[in-house]
Amino acid sequence: MPVIDPVIDSVITWLKRTAYIRATGEVVPDTELIARGILDSIEILNLVSYLEENFGIALPIDEFVPENFETPRAIANLVVRLRPAVAAE
Repeated sequence: MPVIDPVIDSVITWLKRTAYIRATGEVVPDTELIARGILDSIEILNLVSYLEENFGIALPIDEFVPENFETPRAIANLVVRLRPAVAAE
């Protein structure tokens, strides 16, 4: 899905500027963010604020599940799902 690529890149860039400081190694689309300790509950809230502001989405409470934040790809899928207009861009 080419639409997802810019979203993944944006998430990885955000991680490198913020949460990435706790990571060792490189963050790629399938890096396990929670399992590796790159994202914790506070960083997830910060990330959600970033996503809402930069992608014009509102994250419903029922979407606050670990599966949606496991990898940059999962996060991008969440954004694309919540913002169908991204597919048209």
